[in-house]
Amino acid sequence: MAQTLADRVKAIPPVTRFFTITSVLVCLAIRLEFLSFDQLLWRWHYEIQDYRRIYEYSKYASRSQTAKNVFFQFIQSYRIFTSFLVPSGMLGSGPLDAVLDIYFFYTFANHLESSQGKFKGNFADCLWFTLVTGTSIVFASLVYNVVFDMRHMEVYHSMMSTCIIYVWSRYSKNSMINFFGVIPLKAYYLPLFNMGARLIISGFDSSVDVFVGILCGYLYQCIQSDTMPFYNLYPTSYGQNPSAHGANNGRRVGSSGSREENISNDWIEDSIFDKGYLKAPLWFYNLLGYPSNNSVRVTAFTRAPHHSRTASASAPMKKETNEGETSGFSWFPNEEKVVFQGKGRRLGD
Repeated sequence: MAQTLADRVKAIPPVTRFFTITSVLVCLAIRLEFLSFDQLLWRWHYEIQDYRRIYEYSKYASRSQTAKNVFFQFIQSYRIFTSFLVPSGMLGSGPLDAVLDIYFFYTFANHLESSQGKFKGNFADCLWFTLVTGTSIVFASLVYNVVFDMRHMEVYHSMMSTCIIYVWSRYSKNSMINFFGVIPLKAYYLPLFNMGARLIISGFDSSVDVFVGILCGYLYQCIQSDTMPFYNLYPTSYGQNPSAHGANNGRRVGSSGSREENISNDWIEDSIFDKGYLKAPLWFYNLLGYPSNNSVRVTAFTRAPHHSRTASASAPMKKETNEGETSGFSWFPNEEKVVFQGKGRRLGD
């Protein structure tokens, strides 16, 4: 049993495994009162207040004492990172909600990072995605606090989870899932349903966290595709022709016109910002000691070499190979493989 569990843990992609295990350990440490929220959560307005107190104290203290206070205060910036490890359930709703938060995070992060997901098991690129989106989450929540609501207590774990769900839903937009195991819908609509559910169940503040996560996931898509945020939402931006979508895509010799027409009516095409693949910079690969020849940087306006075995090269084929994947999680039912898998035939068959 122990060996089987160890094998299962080792099979989890590294970034997902790290966040899952550390989140569980943090929750246990909080419940056992080994750690407090003050030691784990970072709040920028509290940080400013602490530096103000140090400044006021410096008027009467020696330079060495002031430098020591600044140094110890700076060290506590580690809480920016540990804030991403505390699920929203630990902040009031209860341990069961915390377990569900961790499980949802694990499920979608695992799908995104796995060999069948967006990053095709590329550790460096997935970690770079985490750093880019995590940084944008911190800044976006800071802007919201300053501009709209200073009292809002952001939950970075919830924001990151929503960001991952959004990016997954854009990559697997035609997959059929069951929302909370009850409502069948395409993955494309999952972020919207998730925001509505959070608004109803947990209130406005929780839905704000969902919105920030979606926004940061969208901004990552803009960087990946090398397109302008918000402008790329217009149907005719960058010369897109929405009327042409579905007309010829996926048409193969031997397929019937009526079947192709039925499929295209239900199929959701990629938007311009869904295209491309963001590869981690070379210095980041060198820092990790990870091979850099297994992925290629692609934008919405460039195409990966046909011989490359990259995550980006697989993007145009995801309609045929990626959809309908399942897991043990009830949102991915085994029986609902209803999306088009590609049934073209060769001449003479």
